Amino acid sequence: MLFGTFEIEKPLCLAPMEDVSDRPFRLLCKSLGADVLYTEFANCEAVIRNVTREIEKMSVTDAERPIGVQIYGSRPESLERAAAMAETTGADVVDFNAGCWVKKIANRGDGAGLLRDLPRFRDAVAAVQRGTRLPVTVKTRLGWDDDSIVALDVARMLEDMGVQSLTMHCRTRVQGYSGRADWSWLARIREVSAIPLIANGDIATAQDAQACFDLGADGVMIGRAAIQYPWVFREMKHFFATGEALPERTLRERVDLCIEHLRAHVAFRGALRGVYSFRRFYGGYLKGARNIAHLRRDLMICMEVEQIVDRLHAFVESYEAESDEP
Repeated sequence: MLFGTFEIEKPLCLAPMEDVSDRPFRLLCKSLGADVLYTEFANCEAVIRNVTREIEKMSVTDAERPIGVQIYGSRPESLERAAAMAETTGADVVDFNAGCWVKKIANRGDGAGLLRDLPRFRDAVAAVQRGTRLPVTVKTRLGWDDDSIVALDVARMLEDMGVQSLTMHCRTRVQGYSGRADWSWLARIREVSAIPLIANGDIATAQDAQACFDLGADGVMIGRAAIQYPWVFREMKHFFATGEALPERTLRERVDLCIEHLRAHVAFRGALRGVYSFRRFYGGYLKGARNIAHLRRDLMICMEVEQIVDRLHAFVESYEAESDEP
């Protein structure tokens, strides 16, 4: 399938995740096999007011390509201007978020709120298209709730508009992240539309990804599983190529990557902000390790990178010594 001018067969995409998909994490996932990256989503109203935080979200580098800059909003004039600004970043596509389920966004008619008003949804996408010469892609959900599934109508609408691809998170807005994603809708979308289709929601293994491909998806998008285990992209590719699973990473390998990620994250975000914001990643890197209560406590109070590094190294050494005991 096409992503901008890049043609990629069955791409593995890193999902746009607020406060997660910053440049260090994107580059890390790319080094581990992610084919396509997306930025955190930027509020079009803040973008056109040149709010520094939102402008920074749209900053990309050549090393990240192919990459999409994601924006959200619903006022056509603001979306058009924000799309024009997104084009100047060097991104390959402008991705429009019509799937964010968070109340403060959806309840004001942005994100998944657009699923309750398809003419407004259409106007918003058209505004993004007017604002940029780049291909436009869209990420959304099945519908607002189980009684108002509009995925088929949305797919047909976006195909008619010339949208380059549709990413479908196979849950409703009301579900948020609860329950299981219903991938069966991928096959139903494929029956009514030929739009390039990226599956999203609960894709954590090569078998999950293959199931989505078998149902008609052209690509898959991975979010929370990448936070928990960023090797997921490499392991999926290895499985598709060989039919064999790679051995799970050791605790030392996990901690070594955690430290590499921590240093890059802090260099990018600044010392104080970076140490705080990195805390969301420890759970994934340390998943499955025994007796980590004291380590978790220490990681929550350490404010210096080297203190954190020393504590992580000490934990691994102690862990390995205990594991070697007869």
